[in-house]
This record gives sequence, C-alpha cells and structure tokens, in this order.
Amino acid sequence: MTPHPQTTLIKKVRATLARHAMCDQGDHILVALSGGADSMALLHILHRLAADLALSLSVAHLNHGIRGEAADRDQDFAYRAATTLTLPFYTRTVDVPSQAQQTGTGLEEAARQARHAFLHEIALSCGAGSIAVGHHKGDMAEQLLLNLLRGSGLKGLGAMDPVTRQGVIRPLLDCSRKELTTWLEAEGIDHVTDATNSDTAYTRNRVRHVLIPMLEASFNPSAVDTLARTAALMREEEAWVSDMATKHYCDCLVSEHPNHLILSTEDLSHLHPAARRRVLRRAAETLCGSTRTLTTAHIQNLTDLMDQGGSGRSVDLSRGLRGILTKEGLHLTVEDQNLRDKRPDLLAETPPFSYHLERPTPGVPCSQVIAETGDHLTFQWRQAPENPVDSRNATRVFLSPEAASFPLTIRNTRPGDRFRPEGGSGGRKLGRFLSDCNIEGPKRSQIPLVVSKEKILWVAGHRLDTSAAPPSPGGLALEIVLQRNKKG
Repeated sequence: MTPHPQTTLIKKVRATLARHAMCDQGDHILVALSGGADSMALLHILHRLAADLALSLSVAHLNHGIRGEAADRDQDFAYRAATTLTLPFYTRTVDVPSQAQQTGTGLEEAARQARHAFLHEIALSCGAGSIAVGHHKGDMAEQLLLNLLRGSGLKGLGAMDPVTRQGVIRPLLDCSRKELTTWLEAEGIDHVTDATNSDTAYTRNRVRHVLIPMLEASFNPSAVDTLARTAALMREEEAWVSDMATKHYCDCLVSEHPNHLILSTEDLSHLHPAARRRVLRRAAETLCGSTRTLTTAHIQNLTDLMDQGGSGRSVDLSRGLRGILTKEGLHLTVEDQNLRDKRPDLLAETPPFSYHLERPTPGVPCSQVIAETGDHLTFQWRQAPENPVDSRNATRVFLSPEAASFPLTIRNTRPGDRFRPEGGSGGRKLGRFLSDCNIEGPKRSQIPLVVSKEKILWVAGHRLDTSAAPPSPGGLALEIVLQRNKKG
C-alpha cells in the first residue's frame, strides 16, 4: 500500500531533522514565519512532529516596513496562524528602507540583516536553541546559481548549510516547492502570497521565474534536483578542504587582534593558489564573522596586492575590510566606518610628541604615558644587575647614571636624528637603523626616544646608545621599562 503523500512529507522532514542532527528531544525551536507557503508548511509539519520529538515551538514574524498594507496583512496572518496552534508569537515592525539608506546597503541585504538580528534576539530572549527557516530544495538551487553567477568557490556552490553555526536549521531542504504547496492544499492550510516574489526586478526572482524554467525546458527537466544534489556534494568537499586550510591559516598567521591580523607574505607565497585563497578568506571571516559579501574578485585583489609588492600599498574590500602590505606582512583590518577617503591607520604618521621627565625620587617609580600611542615608560632607581642586559629589542634597560642628565625628554623621531647603537661600530642615522630593523616608515613615528640634552640614550624597545650602557654591576642604575599599548 502506497503511503499517503501527507504522511510521506512529514516522514521526509523527520528524516532530514535526524540526518543533520537538527534537534534533540526537548529542544525549543523558534519558527521564522513569513506566512508564505514554505514557512506555513514548516510551522505545521514541526507542530505535528513536536509531541513525538518532545519539541517546544515559538513563532516569530518580522514586518520589514517595505510593502505597506500588504506587510501588515501578512503580520496579522502570521499572528493568527500561531495563536490558532496556541504557540507563543513574537513580532516587530522595522523600517528597513531607512536602515538601507543609512548603511548604504541594498534593500534585500538590509532586510536580511534586520531579519537575522530580530530572529536571534527573540531566540535568545525566549530560550530557543535553534531557529527554523523554510528554505526548500528550490531555494537551494536558486542560491547555487546566484553564487555561481556572482563568482564563487566551493563554499558558495554549497549554497545553504542545513545547520549553521549561528543555530539556524533548514528542515525542508529535501522538499520541493511543489511538494509543500500540494501538502498545504491537501491539509486545507492557507498561506499568503508576497507579490514582490513575482517582481523580476529582483535578481533572485529572475533566477526563479526565468533562468530555472529555461534550464528545465531546454536542458534538464530535473534541474532543481540536480542543482540541489550538486550543492550537497560541494558542501562535503568544502568541509574536507576547510579542514586542510585551517592548518595553512595557522602556519601563515603572524598575529591576531580584534579588528586586525597579520599574515606572513612569505608563507602565503609558498602556498598553492587555491590554498592561498582559502587562507585569505579564512582571515576575512575571522575579522568580519562572515564572508557573505566577499567575492572571488575581492580575494584576487588581495593576491594582486601581494604580487605587486611595495610596502604601504593597500586595497579596500567589503564590510569595512582593508588589506595593507607592509614589511611585516599582509595586514587585514576592519574599520567601523566607510573606508572612502579614510587613510589606513597603519600608514598614518603619529603626530609629533614631546614630554619632560624630572629626576625620579629614590625608591619611588614614576611613569610617563604617551597619549599619542598609548605606550608608557616607567623610570626608577635600582641596583644594576650582576649580569649585563642586552638592549637589543629589550623593553627593560638599565642606564648609567652619568649618562642621564635631567630633565629627560621623551619624544618621537625627527629628521636628522643620529645615535650610536650599543654593540655597533659607530654613529648612524636613526632612519637607516630603523630601516635595518624592518620598521615601516609610518611606524617609526610611534617609537619613543629617551633623550638627554639632545642626545638619544634609548630607542625604546630596540637599542641603547653606547654612551648609556652599561652601568657597573651592583651599582646604581636608572631602570626604564617600556610597556607597549596592546591595541591591535
């Protein structure tokens, strides 16, 4: 006996939930309900499975403020659908057009961001561990084509993950649009139709109403099924390649801070081009949390930046992401404002600064904060260590008392500065010395210099002057400690 189609669909969704481990018994799921056919099918199928799987459900609907009375109608419809099933209902109206104008993003992207923020806020407040959305097999095929046309790698060709790291689940991915609408009709369940879904001014709608029907008519009647299977294969390939790329990323990473990381250009240059693209994408995802708006062309721009060379060059990408090439490596930074006309911070000179320090009282340390960089220097009289301290790249040094004539001056570099590096053969231009230390021109202005009567005693963090060291072991010495600002 052939199973009833209504029963078959519910079994299919239940199998999808189990195969992708979308929920456990006792889970609380927030259902995103637009009122359209797919979301209404999702709501009623999960409601019928809830008792058997010990699930609790809540429902959320966002009015995007785009379609006027039609949007208000859908909001009311979603409310009645949830209350008919005696489920908790959450809703909100957001002026997405205004948000899109303020942020400079497209209307579709602004709507997606608003919906994402709303659903996650509600899930957190009501204690839901997952957010169920109504994407089905047709949506999967559309997304694959959209990503392919935009220019995408394996991850984009995987289209949609059944389960995301953000807790979104897609129980209907194995179901076709026709299966869902047929099931709703058989069950007598109403749904609303969004008129904008037929508007081919939107790219997704052109793919849905023009491209896919053409593919089905002229090339493959089962194009949607084929594309969905391809996306599933690409997700498996992506997972495998991603594991390998993680090791390369760790090998190339020089340092990582909030909103700023550095990759070794030398290590990147030794990678296969495919692996290099993976590392760059992983770096962007680490900073931005997503690579949704990062295209293959953006990654190529970063690769071109490295190939062209030239310290100080930069390229602006998406989501406030900027790549800057220096001798240290490839810097990736994220800015919290529009990048246009904004000079990269790494290439900006630190303004001139100059501070004066009086003789410290014995036994009492004193500090000087450098407001322009956030660094600070601590001075105090101590007994010189028995073993000489090498000042190369040191952040703690001991100066001979005879060398320090107070008040000392703490300033940054100036044209014409010279000093005699400890362990060197004679006097040198400070700029040449810092260049040999592979310090970028703009970063040189951040380095504090400890100066006595116009004579540089210490290039802080790099080298003492020969005249300043070393004091006699066990004798009186001026200890200076540099504490660098840890801002990334």
